Amino acid sequence: MRTLHPGALCAASLSLLAAAMPSAAQADTDACTLLTPTQVREAVGVPVSDGKHVTPTYVKTCTWNGSGSSKVRAVTLYLQTAAAYDGGKRMASQMVATSKGAAVKPASVGEDGYYFVAGDQVGLLVKKGGVSFKVAVYATLPVEKKEAMELTLAKEVLAKL
Repeated sequence: MRTLHPGALCAASLSLLAAAMPSAAQADTDACTLLTPTQVREAVGVPVSDGKHVTPTYVKTCTWNGSGSSKVRAVTLYLQTAAAYDGGKRMASQMVATSKGAAVKPASVGEDGYYFVAGDQVGLLVKKGGVSFKVAVYATLPVEKKEAMELTLAKEVLAKL
């Protein structure tokens, strides 16, 4: 069986989740307003840039970039609907069943939460009411360390939702 590169798994899951999300979902929430650079810095332990949208007109995703030679390259926050979360969780479980190096691990945060691990990459997905989000730390660090950072950030986001 051919295995997918972990980055490809993460990109595929994000693309499918974005396609499943209705455009009206949380239309008034800008992802960059849910975490400050200080909160991100405190969670990941390195200075980060101000949050920026990947596309200026799409405010559901925000990225904070790590400083120069830091092991933390970026932190992203992606907002989505609860329905997209449910579909993504089913898809993640299917990917785990057919792919080596992928795992779904429960996370005790929000009404429902899980870590999707693909190789050395991880993302924490959280659902609360009719909304959900994914927070991911892209870094050259052990998965467990990234999971702890993501959990800290997820709790900050939940406090504002």
